[in-house]
Amino acid sequence: MKYILSIFIFVSLAFSQITTLPATVDNISKIQQIIDIRTPEEWRETGIIEGAHTLTLVQNKEIFWNKIMSMVDTSKPFALICRSGKRSALAAKLIDKENLDIINLDGGMNYLIHNGYKTTPYKD
Repeated sequence: MKYILSIFIFVSLAFSQITTLPATVDNISKIQQIIDIRTPEEWRETGIIEGAHTLTLVQNKEIFWNKIMSMVDTSKPFALICRSGKRSALAAKLIDKENLDIINLDGGMNYLIHNGYKTTPYKD
């Protein structure tokens, strides 16, 4: 039994903590690092969260991870947002690394804008 418990503890430490929160104005205001992983067309269409980094989701885990590391302090919590929350959930699992605190903003920009958030225009 001790052996199984030790394996469980070791395995649980080897992955990041992924938390899902609703994409609300209140939650956005509490998060200091946000990465918007939609496409440039989507950013232009709706605008972005003020202060958010923009990065289109790429399926290559290492390329995506390296770009994230260049944008945010990965020793601190950071959030991912997309249009609905599905891509951001996928991205969180894709970059799952040890000792990360990732927040998936469920409902995404659609939910946030629908509930009154005023975005900042995206500039290429």
